[in-house]
Amino acid sequence: MYRKLFAIITILSITMFSFSVVLAADDNGGMLQDAANDVRNVVGGAENAVEDGAKDIANTSRNATGDMENTMNSDSNRNMNNDNGNANSYTATRTDANGSATFMGMNSTAWTWLIIGIAGIAIVALVWYYGTQVNNSNDNRE
Repeated sequence: MYRKLFAIITILSITMFSFSVVLAADDNGGMLQDAANDVRNVVGGAENAVEDGAKDIANTSRNATGDMENTMNSDSNRNMNNDNGNANSYTATRTDANGSATFMGMNSTAWTWLIIGIAGIAIVALVWYYGTQVNNSNDNRE
């Protein structure tokens, strides 16, 4: 079987490398030059499109920022800020979305650490178990 496979590979290799006709060499570089120019044109077009898109985004961002700045500096906005002189006296209080929710007397942080601890113990136990199995199988071979 190996001799047949070796013979087929040898015949195919000799057949492939015995022909000296290469299509790219027959065109005296014209076809390759055209392909290179086409690639350059495509890359140049893509570069121009990306550059134009980036400029458009920058201009839009600049205009939006300028519009917001003009709005914030307008007289009506200044009057609104002056009317709310008590804004500094506002205090925020923290709220807990879950309240003091517990499950079986433990909050979510305690449950998380409990699960991580159990998973760690299980991993150590599995590594120890498989380690002893390897030792037992090596001892049995001797």
